[in-house]
Amino acid sequence: MNFIDKKHREFYENSLKQIEDFRKTNVYDRSFMYTLGISQVTRRHVNEIFDIARDEINIDSLNKNWQTGKSKKVTELAFNLWNDFKYESSEDVEKNKISSDYNVSNIFSCSYAPYFYEAIKLRFPEYTKTPETDEEDM
Repeated sequence: MNFIDKKHREFYENSLKQIEDFRKTNVYDRSFMYTLGISQVTRRHVNEIFDIARDEINIDSLNKNWQTGKSKKVTELAFNLWNDFKYESSEDVEKNKISSDYNVSNIFSCSYAPYFYEAIKLRFPEYTKTPETDEEDM
């Protein structure tokens, strides 16, 4: 796995250990915590973004004043990998108002893109392996 730095790796490993205090980890947990670990801001505010004990994301964390442009992209990708979430607020959820901020072109337009690929591979391991050549594709 490709980590942005030592703190990212430590955050990832420690977060998974914390989750294991409540239940067995899965691809959702691994991709979510890997993604949140990319940014110093999201690492620092992880408890405002996610409640490990309740296994819940906090929608309102998207609009906190500590969010930066890049940390918001990290949070949005993490939420989307967690449960296909694509809203900016509880009100948007109620109105089913999908945010364009979740578009690939928006999220991936930053220097974290190589790490975002890693998060996707963690979430979808069965689809991100190098495929064997299929005669139908030739």
